[in-house]
Amino acid sequence: MTGFPTLADDLRLAVSSGLLTVAYQPLFDLSTDPRDHGPVAVEALCRWDHAVHGAIGPDLFIPLAESENIVSDIDDVVLSAAAAQVAEWQREGHDLSLSVNVSPTHVSPSFASVVVERADQTGLRPGTLTVEVTETPSPQLLPTVVEILPVLRSAGVGVSLDDFGGGDTTMAMLDQLPIDEIKIDRSLTQRRDTASEDAIAGVVAFAKRYGWRVVAEGIETMDDFERARRLGCDRGQGFLLGAPMSADRLGRLLSAAG
Repeated sequence: MTGFPTLADDLRLAVSSGLLTVAYQPLFDLSTDPRDHGPVAVEALCRWDHAVHGAIGPDLFIPLAESENIVSDIDDVVLSAAAAQVAEWQREGHDLSLSVNVSPTHVSPSFASVVVERADQTGLRPGTLTVEVTETPSPQLLPTVVEILPVLRSAGVGVSLDDFGGGDTTMAMLDQLPIDEIKIDRSLTQRRDTASEDAIAGVVAFAKRYGWRVVAEGIETMDDFERARRLGCDRGQGFLLGAPMSADRLGRLLSAAG
């Protein structure tokens, strides 16, 4: 007798049937007032609205996808849809870049080829795609990551280290990583103590030495925003500036900003 479908079965069906959607969270240049200018980039985020259980968060379905070995399929779905959408916005005249997430355990030669191929197929403007590699598991412990990232960069794809400060990666470990950007985790940007300020200032100083961009994540209050600007972060992202939103809503935001 056939058993009842599991959540893993439902996720596989969602991937294969196009039931996953993409939300876009805007990133803003902190050197100017975000109220006067539109976003300079968007981060593509996968969303799953289950027919029975409703919205299931990525903190649940991404680990499930990892265990079921289908996270690479999800990455491809998100990359394909987001690249096509951002390419369309670019053709409409918006100067916008795209960031997509990938687990370091799935960075491989085939992954690099897919990223470059999708960017070409969708007409995404060269030099406007960034791959965000999550800090956990620590990428410096995975030699394949260090080997593949230069391949992406040589193809014009930027590389970002996501959620820095949320794990055990130290700045000294970054020397061997060929990256273009560091995103500071909300666990640092939302703290209010001298140690966190020193940590953020240290990241900014280290990044500027190498010419890397610094993004402050988790900006939810004006205090978060003002501190990120004061400490020299280049870009900001968070609910104060803009929550993840549908393509339609993001399109309206772009149109309003001109």
